[in-house]
Amino acid sequence: MSTPVSHREGDAAIPLPLRTPLADENALHDAFLAEYPTLAAEAKAELGAEAAALTPKVVEGAFVRAWDARARFRTPAELHQFLVEDVHHAAARALSRRAAAHRFAGHDTPQSKHAAHAAAEVDMEQSWAHVVHALHGEPHSPQALAQAAALSRHEAAEHIAVIEKGVPVWKVVAIIVVVVGVLAGAVALMNYIGADAKTAAAVNAGDARVVTSLPAQVGVVTLDDGSTVRLAPESKLSIPKGFGPDLRAVKLEGAATFAVAAGKPGKFQVHARDAIVVAKGTKFTVRSYEGDGNTTIVVSEGSVDVRHGEDARPVTAGSGLLVVPGQSPRAATKDEADAAAAWNDGTLAVVDRPLREVLPQLRRWYGLTVNVPQTALLERTATFRASLDSSRQAIHGIEQSTGLEFGYIGPNMVFRERAAAAKKK
Repeated sequence: MSTPVSHREGDAAIPLPLRTPLADENALHDAFLAEYPTLAAEAKAELGAEAAALTPKVVEGAFVRAWDARARFRTPAELHQFLVEDVHHAAARALSRRAAAHRFAGHDTPQSKHAAHAAAEVDMEQSWAHVVHALHGEPHSPQALAQAAALSRHEAAEHIAVIEKGVPVWKVVAIIVVVVGVLAGAVALMNYIGADAKTAAAVNAGDARVVTSLPAQVGVVTLDDGSTVRLAPESKLSIPKGFGPDLRAVKLEGAATFAVAAGKPGKFQVHARDAIVVAKGTKFTVRSYEGDGNTTIVVSEGSVDVRHGEDARPVTAGSGLLVVPGQSPRAATKDEADAAAAWNDGTLAVVDRPLREVLPQLRRWYGLTVNVPQTALLERTATFRASLDSSRQAIHGIEQSTGLEFGYIGPNMVFRERAAAAKKK
């Protein structure tokens, strides 16, 4: 691998924010002990008695996804809100899948005896073990797969037992086929989730190689598979130690454009916040700066799949996707896609953004630190396009769209009220 940008080994280059509630796995365990009872009660209430057995799975998944998104939590309150929303959405998805399965099998309503069978007690220690298992991506043991198969066969037998004698044979056969399909799907899903967990663990590992870029600096990284990464300023790319044919994955904090080498085994993954972009021989841009609060994916060639929790969306050339934590992904608007990818054409695009969000971009793209002495002015909105080679264009665009003027107070650059406007006040 080669790159002209400076980098350091490990994660020391950009440490997690101070006082983050998920600084390490011990902190995650503390949060688990504190939050689990309440989250389990909420999940059980949303699932209802018929689906109460799904409670541990719903809550465990929330903690795994919180760990993947840990860099965005600055306070315990933010973590709590994420967990509550995740449990709510996961419970709704679980009920939807369960209802669909019952309809397909010919049951309008679940049988009451199934509810009694489902209402198992929640074991916190066992649930924590499941979370740790998912974090470290340990492959599922043959015993676990056998238990899953046995459980599915048991449930299939219960479903068949309640079919009335008058039901046609073809319907019985259809139900059996469905159950076998569900069983095969369950085993495949367990392996799929295990592979995802292993990849996530690898890109977040302490021995991953980290490449960083400075303000006003764009770097190019060539990966061992021939793929190239154009790294935007103030960005961080984590490359797992085992990167190769069996592990074509990286983690991004910031923005980058990926030109993925075609004809290679396996699919190429980019982990950004709580989104995973899966590609094979294509070109796309990902933007996920810490201050953005979301992840934007814009595809210029080919297509990619974007996964967010259990949601997966295809994104084709010429379109983009916006992934917001706790919400369903949606198509990016033209302005959102432009803001994420225009830098590839040497342009900074800003559309109707408050000045407090624009100032960090002046530092990022031009290396300029500009202050605003009057904090109320930070809410003024700016809209402009400027060449990345001309900080003067960017400053002029801010002046025109906000009504402010650029100047100096001592040695410090500032945006302030125009003299005429200040006198009127």
